[in-house]
Parts: sequence; C-alpha cells; structure tokens
Amino acid sequence: MATKVMHFNQKKHVSHVSHHSSHTTKHVVKEHSSRKSSSKSVNQVQHTHATEAMAEPAYTVPAFRQRSADEIEEYQRVSSHVGKGLASIQKELHRMKVATKTQVENIAITREVQEMMHKKMTLSTETDKAPDFMVALRPHTVWEKTPVKLFCTVGGHPRPIVKWYKGGKPVDPLSAPGKYKMESKYGVHSLIISRCVVSDTAEYSAVATNSHGSTTSKASVTVKRPAGGACQLFGQVPHMTGIHHSKLEITMLDRFGVSFGTEGGSIRLVCTMVVVPDLPNVPPLAQWYRDDKLLKAGKLAEIKVGGGAATLTLPHLAKDDEGLYTLRMWTKDGTTEHSAYLFVKDAAPSVAGAPGAPISIKAFDINSDYVLVAWKPPNTTNEAAITGYFVDKRESGSATWSQCNDSPVRICKYPVHGLKVGHAYHFRVRAVNSAGISRPSRESDKVTALDPAERERLQVIKLDGKHEVVIKDDDLEGYVTLPGEPTDMHASEIFKSYIVLSWKPPSPRGRAPLWYIIEKSVSGTGAWQRINTAVKLQSPRYPVFDLEAGKKYQFRVYSENLYGASEASKPTDPIEKVDEHGVPSAPGQVVATRNTKSSVFVQWDPPKHPNHLMGYYIDASLVGSKTWAPCNHKPYKHTRFVVHGLTPGETYVFRVQAVNVYGLSDESQESTPIAVEPALTTPSAPHGITMLSCDGASMIIAWNRPKHGGGSKINAYYVDKRDADSLAWKEVNSAPTKTRTYTVDGLTEGTFYEFKVQAGNLAGVGVPSAPSTPLKCEAWTSAVPGPAYDLAFREVRGDSLVILWKAPVYTGASAVTGYIVEMAKKGHHYHPLNEEAIGHCYLQVTGLEAGAEYTFKVKAVNAEGVGKASQTSEPVVAKALPGTQEIQCGVDEDTGDIFLSFEACEISETSNFAWSKNYKEISDCPRVAIETKGKHSKLTFVNPDVSDLGAFSVHVTDTEGVSASHTLTEDALNTMLELSYNIRHPIVPLKHQLNYEVLEKGHVRFWLQCLKMSPAVTYRFIVNDKEVTSSDSHKISHDVNTGVIQMTVDHFSKASEATYTVQIHDGRAKTQSSLVLVGDVFKAALKEAEFQRSEHIRKQGPHFAEYLSYHVDDDCTVLLVCKVANVKKETVFHWFKDEEEIVPETPPNVMSGSVALPISLFSRKDQGHYKAKLSDDRGKDSSVFDISGQVFDDIINAIAHIAGSSASELVLQCTPEGIRLQCYMKYYTEEIRTAWLHKDSKISSSEKMRIAGTAEMAWMQIREPSEKEKGHYSIQIMDATKSHTRTFDLSGQAYTDAYEEYLRLKAAAFAEKNRGRVVGGLPDVVTIMEQKTLSLTCTVWGDPSPEVTWFKNENEVVSTEHAKITLEANKFASLTITAVTSEDSGKYSINVRNKYGGEFVEITVSVYKQGESPPEAKMGGRGATPAPLASKTPAQTPTPAQTHIPQTPTPSLKSPTPSPKSPTPTAKSPTPTPKSPTPTRRVKSPSPARSLKSPTPPRK
Repeated sequence: MATKVMHFNQKKHVSHVSHHSSHTTKHVVKEHSSRKSSSKSVNQVQHTHATEAMAEPAYTVPAFRQRSADEIEEYQRVSSHVGKGLASIQKELHRMKVATKTQVENIAITREVQEMMHKKMTLSTETDKAPDFMVALRPHTVWEKTPVKLFCTVGGHPRPIVKWYKGGKPVDPLSAPGKYKMESKYGVHSLIISRCVVSDTAEYSAVATNSHGSTTSKASVTVKRPAGGACQLFGQVPHMTGIHHSKLEITMLDRFGVSFGTEGGSIRLVCTMVVVPDLPNVPPLAQWYRDDKLLKAGKLAEIKVGGGAATLTLPHLAKDDEGLYTLRMWTKDGTTEHSAYLFVKDAAPSVAGAPGAPISIKAFDINSDYVLVAWKPPNTTNEAAITGYFVDKRESGSATWSQCNDSPVRICKYPVHGLKVGHAYHFRVRAVNSAGISRPSRESDKVTALDPAERERLQVIKLDGKHEVVIKDDDLEGYVTLPGEPTDMHASEIFKSYIVLSWKPPSPRGRAPLWYIIEKSVSGTGAWQRINTAVKLQSPRYPVFDLEAGKKYQFRVYSENLYGASEASKPTDPIEKVDEHGVPSAPGQVVATRNTKSSVFVQWDPPKHPNHLMGYYIDASLVGSKTWAPCNHKPYKHTRFVVHGLTPGETYVFRVQAVNVYGLSDESQESTPIAVEPALTTPSAPHGITMLSCDGASMIIAWNRPKHGGGSKINAYYVDKRDADSLAWKEVNSAPTKTRTYTVDGLTEGTFYEFKVQAGNLAGVGVPSAPSTPLKCEAWTSAVPGPAYDLAFREVRGDSLVILWKAPVYTGASAVTGYIVEMAKKGHHYHPLNEEAIGHCYLQVTGLEAGAEYTFKVKAVNAEGVGKASQTSEPVVAKALPGTQEIQCGVDEDTGDIFLSFEACEISETSNFAWSKNYKEISDCPRVAIETKGKHSKLTFVNPDVSDLGAFSVHVTDTEGVSASHTLTEDALNTMLELSYNIRHPIVPLKHQLNYEVLEKGHVRFWLQCLKMSPAVTYRFIVNDKEVTSSDSHKISHDVNTGVIQMTVDHFSKASEATYTVQIHDGRAKTQSSLVLVGDVFKAALKEAEFQRSEHIRKQGPHFAEYLSYHVDDDCTVLLVCKVANVKKETVFHWFKDEEEIVPETPPNVMSGSVALPISLFSRKDQGHYKAKLSDDRGKDSSVFDISGQVFDDIINAIAHIAGSSASELVLQCTPEGIRLQCYMKYYTEEIRTAWLHKDSKISSSEKMRIAGTAEMAWMQIREPSEKEKGHYSIQIMDATKSHTRTFDLSGQAYTDAYEEYLRLKAAAFAEKNRGRVVGGLPDVVTIMEQKTLSLTCTVWGDPSPEVTWFKNENEVVSTEHAKITLEANKFASLTITAVTSEDSGKYSINVRNKYGGEFVEITVSVYKQGESPPEAKMGGRGATPAPLASKTPAQTPTPAQTHIPQTPTPSLKSPTPSPKSPTPTAKSPTPTPKSPTPTRRVKSPSPARSLKSPTPPRK
C-alpha cells in the first residue's frame, strides 16, 4: 500500500487535557521537527509503489498547499548556513531554548523559591495582611519566535488580585488573540507570551491589590534575533549543568479519582506521568493542596515524587482529611494539575448510636495560662442529637489525657485555663449524645502557653551603630513598683455556658511578676465579690462559668504584684449569659441535577439567617427508604456540591443542614427525586472512518460510534466531504442517517476525498470527527474480499471475551467463506487465533491475561484467498466490569415458562437490552417474548424445543460493555421441560406418603403430609374402594399450617385389614397416596394395636412406668430398679427371686415413684429370675428380670469397671507359707475376669502359685519362693471395654527383704505349732465337798515332750500322799488331792512347757463343808499369757513388754481378715498381759508375729 503524505503545514498540534475543571495545558510542536519529518516523507513517496490491487493510491500534494516563496527562500537560507543538515539545526535550536537561562540563575531561583515558599506558607492564612510578593518577577532574555513565561507568587489576606502591565499599559489578551495567556492558581500568577518578536521587548510589571493595599513587581524581557545563522550562535550559548523544574515537560497519565476512606484507615493518591527529560537527580516539583491549602510532608501526609509518579499517602485518616485534593506540577509551559475529592466516613462508634467525632480542632487566643479551643460539629443523620462536648488536653511528650470540663459544653468552643506557662499542649474533643460518647477527634497541633505580648515589650537599642542591646519595657519604668490598673475590660465570648473576660495589661507593670484579681457584681447592687480566689491568674483572659441565668453582671479587674495591688479597672457594661445567635436557619431550596453515572450535582439556597455559618452537611436517601446517609463528613463552605459514590440507576432525594458553632440547623426540604444518570450533552466525535467499497462513482464508508453518547440515544449521523485538494466541506446528507454506514454518491473517479462525521442526540449535534485520510474514488476489482468492519466486544471478562464484526460489503470474485481473527497483546505482534476460517461473524477468545490490553483485526476469506484486514479494533482490557452478573436460566414457578434473565450492573436512561441468538439480534421472533424492567431483562421461550438450542446473549446499549451469554444445551432444556410440565400440570407435593402409627388405647392413625397446602384443599379417604367419612369411629381432619391430613380409627380389628387411599385436590393440583395394610404387615399393626390397648387398661391401676432394670452403684452394689405410677398408700409391693419372696431390710416406698432392691457382694449365687409385683384394689402389675447369661455378664463387667478403676497398686504381704501380692479394690469376686502375669507370661493357679481373693482384694500366693519367682508381676482387671493393670517389681532388695521375712514367719509358725500346751480336760472352776477326792486331769502335748508343773496360789505343788502328781506317757497329767479340806481351796494352775514355749491353765477350786450349799461358780478367763521357757513358777513369768520380740519390724497396717475360703488364716495379735499378777487359766508362751505386711496404700 502506498504511503500517505501530509504537508507539514497540515500537521495537527497535539494537546494533553487535564480533566478536572477543564484546565488544559497545550504543548507546542516544534515546527522545524515537522518540516524534517515532512521532508523525509516526501523522499519516501518518490520511491514507493503500490504492492496490492486494494491499496489506496498515493495522494499528490496540490500546488496551493506547497511552500510559499518566502518560506522556500528562508528554507534555502537556513540550509546554506548549516553544514550538518536539518538534524543539526533541530539539535542546536533545542539546546538554545534549553540553555536560555544560565546555571547560576537557575540555582538562585530554585533556592529563593524554596526558601520563600517555606517561610511564607508557615504564616497563618487567617490573618489579614497586605499583598506581598513571595517570589518576585525575574528578567528574561529569549530568542525570537520562542515563548517566555513570567511568573510570581503573591501572599496576603484577603487573596490579592493581580493585573499585568507592559510598559505601564495594561496587557489585553483580546488585542492579540493567542499572543498572551494569563493564569492564576494557588497564589502563583503567570503571563505567557507565545512566539516572541522583537517588539515584545519591554518592562513588564505585576500589580497585586487587596483591601489592605497594593504592591508591584517588575522585570524586563529582552527578545533577540539571531544574526548570521545558527552556526554563529552556537558558541554564545553557555553549557548548563542543571535544569530548573520549569524546564521539564510533564504529561499526566493515570490520575487518581474520587476516593473513599474511613477514619483510622489509610489511603494513597497516585498520579503517574511522563517527564521529559527524565533525570533522576532533577525530579519534578509536585505540590499537593487540600481545599486550596498547601500540604506539607509530615506524619499525617507522606509525599513522594519520582519513578514516573507523584504519591500522597495519608496513613492516619481522619475526617479532617476530607476535601478536594489537587496535585500541581511545575512544567515548561507553567503548571498542570489534577484534582479529585476524598471522602472520609466515620469509623464504627465505640457505642452503638454514639455520634461521630468532632472535626477541625484548633486553638486560638493563646496566652500564658489560657487558650480558646474551637471545633466543628460532626454530621448526625440517624444518631440522636448531640447534647454536648468534652474537651481533653495532654502535655506534649505525655500520653495521658485529662478532661478539661466536668459537664459537657453545648457549643463548639471552650476556654481552657490553668495551663502551665511555657508548657506545650495538645487538645482533642469528644461529642456526647443520649447513646454515649463518640470516638475522640484528631488532636490539635501543638500549642505553647506563652504571653503573646512578651515580644512587644522588648526593645532593641543600637550602641555606636555596632552593638545591639535588648531591653524590656519594664526596665524603662524607673522605680515604679506598684502596677497600673488594667484597661478595656470587656467580654470577648458570651454564651449560655460561659463568658470570657478580656482586658489589656496595665502600664506600668511594676517591675515584678504580675497577676490579676477579678471581681463581679450583680448589676445595680454595688456589691463586689472576688471570683478567682483559687487561681493566680497571669493572662488577660478568664472564663466565668457559674453565673445565674437571667441576671446581668458587671466585672472589674485589679493587677497585683509582690509590692501590692493596683486600682480597679473600669467596670464592664452589664453582661448577661445568653446565646446571641443560635443555630442557622434551614437552607433554602435544594436542586439536584445529573452529573455522571455515579454522582449528582446538588445546589441550594443559603439560609436566611446564617449566624456565622461554618458550612453545610448534605444527606442522601434512596426514594422509598427512610434511612439517610451522609454525603460529606466535614462542613462544606459553598452552596453547591457533587455527591459521589451513588448507585447508578437508583433514584435519590437530598437534604442540606447548615452548621455553625451552636450546632446543626433544621433540615432543608427534600430535593425532587433524581435518578443517577450522566448529564445530557452532545455526543463526542465518531472515529475510525474507513471505506468499505467503491465502484468508481460512489463509496460506501463506515465509522465507529462516539465513545461518549452524551446521556441520550444517538439518533442521527451527518456526513461531510471535501475534495482533498480543497478546503471547503460539503454536506453529504441533509437528512440524518441512523446507521453507521453510508453510500456517498456523485463522486468523480480518480479523485481523492476526505470525510468527516458528526453524531446527534436530544442535546444537539456533537463535534465533527477528525477528517479521514484521503480516499481515492477508484473501482475495486480485487478477487479477494474487502475488509470486515464495525468490530465490537462483548462479555469481556478477566480471561475471555467475544469479538463481533460485520461481513465485508465488497465480497470479491466469490462469496465470503470465513474469517481469520488476529490478536496482539500490547507490545507484541499480531498472530492468528484460528487456523481454519470460521463461518460466522463472532469468536469467543479465551486464555487472556487478566488486566492485559489487546487489539484485534479480522480478515475475510473467499475462494480466491485472504482479503484486506479490517481497521484495528479499539484497545480492550481483559477485565470484567465491577458487579458483572451472568445470565440465569430457569423455570417460572407459577407459569412453568422457561426463561433467561439478566440483571445489569449499570444502565443509563437511554439503555436498551439487546438479546441475540448465536450473536444475531432477536427481533419480533414469535418463539420468544422479551420483558424489561429497570436493570432486569427477561427472555421467555414460547413452546421451546430443540430448535431453541444455541448461545443466547444480551448486551446493554449506552453502557461500558455490559453483556453476558448463556448456551442452552439439550440436557438442560429437557430438564427444564420436565419441570415446566410439572408446574403446568401440578401435583400436590407430598413430604410424607400415607403411613400409619399406633396410638395409645390401641387407636390407629393414618396420615400423610403435604409440602404446602392452601385453605381451599379438599380430600377424601377411601378404604377398599369405599369412601369413609368422619365419624365417632373414624375421625378425619387436616392442618393447613403443617400440611398434615389424618384419619384416626378408634377400634382397629381384624375387619380393618384393607387398602387405604387418600385423594387430594388443591386448586389445579391433585395427588393421591395409598397404603396396603394386609397380610403380615396388617398382623404386625394389629398386634401393636392390641398391645397398646392392653397397656392402656394396665395403666388404669397401679403399674410400672419403667420395668425392672439394673444399676451398679459406685460401691459395686447392684440395684434392681423400676419406676411405678398411679399408686397410692395402700398399694403393696413385693420382691421375688425364683418365685420365693425377698424381704428387704428397708420396705419399698412406692409413693416415691421409684423402687430399688440392693444386692451387695454380687456373685454367681445371685443369678436367678427376679420379679416385682404391684397391687391394690384397682388392679395389679408385675415386672420380671432374668439375671443370667448376657445380663449377668454385663453386670459383672459393670462391677469390673468400677473395681478396676478403684484398684490400688500391688502390695507385698509375707506369710509363713510364702510371699503374697495383694490388690485392694472396692469389691472383688471370682467372676470378675482377672489375669496375673509374671514377666508378661500369664500365671495359672497351682500349688506353687495360688490365686484367690476376698471381697476387698485379689491376691496371689507364691509358696516357698525361690530365685525363679523374682521379676515383674502385674494383675489385669478386665471389663467390657478396657483393661485395668496394676504392677509390682519383686526383684532386688524388695525380693531379699520379703524372702527374709518369709523365713522368719515360717520359723515362728513352726515354733507355735510345736510348743507345749494343754490340749484339754481341765475345768475352769471346781466345787467339791470336804473329804472328797479331787482329781484334776488333762492332756498335754508338745514336741519334744513338755515338762508339767502344778501351782497352787502361785506356789509350786510338790507331789505328796495328800496331793499326788502324775504324768503318764508324757501325755496325761493329773493332780489328785484326797480328803480335801477347806485349806485345799484356792487357785490352781498347770504350766506345760518345752523348748519352743509353754502354756498356763488356771483352775479355781472351792471346798465347802458338808451340809452347806455349794458356792456359785464364777467363770474365769482362759486367755493365754506367755511364759518363759526356763521358768517354773508363775511369779517368774515376764510381761509381754519383757518378752523377746524378733527384730523384723511389725507392719503398721494389719492384714485384712481373709474370707473363710482362704486356707491361710491371718495371724492374731498377742494378747496383752492381764493387770493381775496371777496368770489366766490358759496362757500361751510368747511366739513371734505370724505375718508381715507391706504398708497398704489408701484405696482409690
């Protein structure tokens, strides 16, 4: 294709627009650069030929557009003096413009601007001041045909007005349009003179004026003309090493938009830019403003510039940060800026319903011990009204806050007194309402308590013109010691809450520290009372709080120092504590107008009574909602405001409140409801004009729709044309066309034409498009197709999109058979997406990178080949619109219609929902019906079938690409057709089919449950094809709320065997459910019914509410328990086991409702058939419980669980037979499953290892232990779920000690077994008559044979004829006394002994005379008392304390008594010696303790 050429005079100037407030910065294109480019293009044209039949022929520049003679002469003159060509000229001119100002001047200006700006900006903007030039004008020397900019920075309050003069005459921009440009922004004023000429050399002045005066700054401008060409000027330009900020060219790219933050959060405002030249050591100068006030970097605002971006970070957001933020950049042509609003909403309150935090805390009237704190009230929309404020203070450097006022102050000012002189403070405020206290405000700036008049009392005196001496006014007062009286006593603040008194300090002051005494008097009384008795006041300010309402007061003040007090000041006029103004009146009419798709422009009339107005709060509410939301959170000073962050398409109303120091006014009247839509404007220009076909006499052209429709539907396009060799445009169509293609007729073949298009809507006709490239009217004869056109995008998502296009108008030699789509990611080359041509005009593109930018081209294909590519599409970013939703497919629950529905995330007033099938628009199709309401559109199928399968899509016009699609498949259609049929032919949905349940008394209930049921439902029960109606025997009912239909049969019998059916009708819906109750199913139901009937009869008298069951207590007692009901005092209860009655120790108490039979020491003997009987005059009932089999095992397992849990660790017990290991537990029986293990091997009971137990313990006896029995022993007690293990380590020293103890016990048992003893034969008491023969005979035993000794009254009896002693066969011992007399009465005893021990046996003998009654016999004790082995007389028998005791220690705990089954009895403790010296009748010799136990641990 031939290259198109434009004359350099036709090159368009490029402008970059800064969107906010329609500020525009123009960038001038260098003319010599254009000429250079144009020259290169001409050379290329001379050597370029067309390579395709479809290529547009080269356009020849007409003669009238050639250079003029003067221009050619100038061009030749310049060329003759430049040896390096046009490129060298361009380079030198650029360097001359850059190096116009020297390095020294740049450094000086930069330093002065920075120092002066820093110094001046620190001054308070609230102080009235005459104008002052912070940066004065500077002289400039420039070359001819170059621009110059004079600028200055002016301070002052009110803001000064600046006028410009040239040579003393005002500069009039209208006198030379385009020559002068004046700008005034943020205190910087500039005059730009474009393309200077020599006549612009003059003295220029800027005059700044305000109400306090005026000032002037002057500077000269010198314009020089180059002489002798550029080569002669080269050496005159100094080399620069630095570039001033004003020499940078800056183009803003991505700008920060309207932003929203929350108190306590953070936010970043970022603006990216292109800087030329981009030098890392010379960053651009960026200044940030909030509401026209310059921001400084600090802890609340972080400012960064560099890396192609300017960033403002607000790390600690507060409502004070809300406002209009502006970024101003210094550029070559002055300044460029961008602005956007930041909204900061309240953080969540600490207490629900509490107000928001106050705003803008500032301190005024600062004195040595007094400061006046002021703030602005927060907005209250849904919260309760504010009742007051608390003011807090803290010293700088401390984190502790203290409350200044005890009770809330109702106005937004508060005087804080009692400060420490020279100390710095911060202040904050909290709001109070009926719900609670707000979050604290942002703290104020640091305030230092100092006397502001201290500096005024200083004077500087120069001595000899060299030295300066600073003195105080006090030093000039001479020898005055008493201070003068204060003057000008008045009330500077008057409110209901307090009054602030102010006065002027005295003069003279008295050469000593000064303080003040204030007195008050009720007006007219003359009685004065001191009011600051507890405060030593040092400032000429004092707040008075405790004044009575309704009374007028006068005040006076004394000054006092250490020398005395002054006279009183003149009293004030009578002052009453009142609020002079109150809140403002409500604002006037509120008018809301459309602005953008998410904002509304609101304006209102100011209140009639502003009363020192601070600003306004604007609230918004959705129409129909009673909830109001704040639009701004900081009072706004103007009567117009743009409300952002609204929901597109919704309708709102607005109201406004005025704010002053007293609070918020009443709300204004609500505005007229307004929908959030863009403002109505004319459309932007169409673009992308292209030729679709040409036949030599006409052309078909097409264009793309405007990017902005203007808020109204575009209903007209107008096309203009012109001959490319002409400047005059001609109208093509007088009547508007609604399509974006047009056939232009009446053209001359071979002629080049240019076209432009305008779009129109209700607001009018928009701006025309840029002229198209020259298009030659020449018939197309190519065999391949022409270009596709009107490329559009739908369904743009993060990873996919759909591209659509229209078929080419020119098809070539044959029909179009398909299309090839090419795609290019930004910065990459184009590549085809489909290898085979597709036959439709759309393509779904997948696999995109989220957030990446793409462009597309489409080529048509026919039998001859691939045609010309379409125009490149608009760039598209792979990113879904916020809130995008997809098409939903479903079935209407009421009508059964199958539908597709779509809800748009945004619409405009002119939006339409365009539905398509396979991306062909659906219009007047009888198979579907489309319904649209608001943001929702619904496509309903009429009699859907397989012909409706396909991809359905919808897009919303006049939006930023809102669209979606859904593919209807055959499976999904069949599913929905089935559901549709069910809805159109409804059945009553059943939650439960017909079923039955047996009730008490033997009644049977037949029931079913519907999912839903209307009150108009009808139904009937059919039993064996016969309808049953409600009666006494068949009760039929239903419940609409639960959906239950039921029939209750009172007497269910064999005749009730049948098939039961319920038929239901509910409107159009119907259903039925059947239950076949025959055969075994019926028998089971009948059996249950008869059982319930008998149960009902049983329960008429005393009966068991719960039948017998068992329970095991914690002490292992088994309880047979049951619960009884319907009993009375006369009711009798009996227990039986195996038909034998059991009489428990405690009679059963039936009135308690529960009865229990305890079975202690449960074992196998307790198995059996247990029965409980209950009876009285009303009837009887019984319950049986069989304890055997599994029940018995379950009880034993329950006992085992408790016993095992309570089991102690194994303990050691030595016996004469061996070593015993014992485990104590709550209860043990042999039925409990236990296992003894030795070294993890199970032990079986045997003669060597005997296993047994008692009720309190389980034990294992090791008989005659040896070394083999050493080791680790354990017992396992097993219940149904777990095993309880206890262990003992019988090895080492433990085994040695136990074995020694066993040997000792064994020896002691042997001695006990073989000692001498009386086996039997002796009585305790003998009564005998005189002269009778007394024979005391007994059998003795011992091994070896014992010795026998007889005693009488503790004296040994010697055998005589009267008392004869005999011992026959070492077995039978006797004492025979013949012819007894009274002297023979006494206490006799026998001592039987051998080497192992012996025994005493005592006999009491009483001799009575003949004829007397025998004395009453007295029983004596037979206790055994140990006797020494070698003793022969009772008197020599030692006491137990003297008896030899073995050295083995006796255990501290006694061994428990074994059960009767235990073969080894527990050793008996020795019997203590009787108190009487006479031994008892039978006394054993001492023997060692029989057993030894290890200490027994406490039981678990």
